[in-house]
Amino acid sequence: MRSLPFWFFLVGILLGLAVGLLLAPYATKAEDAKVAIWVEVAHRICTGVGGLGTAIALVFVMRQFNLLRRQSELVQKNIGASVSSELYARFDSFNKLIVENAKDYEMLDQTFGKTHSAEHKPKLHRICDLGFTFFEEVYKHHVRYQTLDAEDWDEWCQNMNHFFSKAYVRGYWKTVAGRYAKSFQAFTNDLVSKLADDC
Repeated sequence: MRSLPFWFFLVGILLGLAVGLLLAPYATKAEDAKVAIWVEVAHRICTGVGGLGTAIALVFVMRQFNLLRRQSELVQKNIGASVSSELYARFDSFNKLIVENAKDYEMLDQTFGKTHSAEHKPKLHRICDLGFTFFEEVYKHHVRYQTLDAEDWDEWCQNMNHFFSKAYVRGYWKTVAGRYAKSFQAFTNDLVSKLADDC
């Protein structure tokens, strides 16, 4: 109820403008028809307000774009941190297995063709299989999903070099490589050939 006089005032101004615009052509003769000064002023004010509104809208859109970009960067960082956490948790469980089977892990330095007891072979194969699947996951995160940066990838490559430098691991890899993704096979075969040349 308090704003009712304001609305009457606003409607009156709008009606006055509309009537003024409608009657302006009849007030002048065709040969000296000119736009009334108040219409020109109103037109310039409305144009200025429209331009100001466009500028404000543009600033708002740019601000929203920057907020979305920053939000996207935070999401990417969050995904990277989650991936690193997941990989390190799995790596810790793999290291725990190695510590619990330290004597078997030491046997990985021996040649694959060497005769091992029936007691040790399943344990050695299990260690190798877990290592292969783990490093395949690391490889996929770097190459396929691109969630590891160059520094982290270099760190994981050092771990892979250490694991595949063991003679039993390289020999066993040749027998089971077909179980893994072709891109990972190519990467690992290249790594194994380089390590074999260095030995």
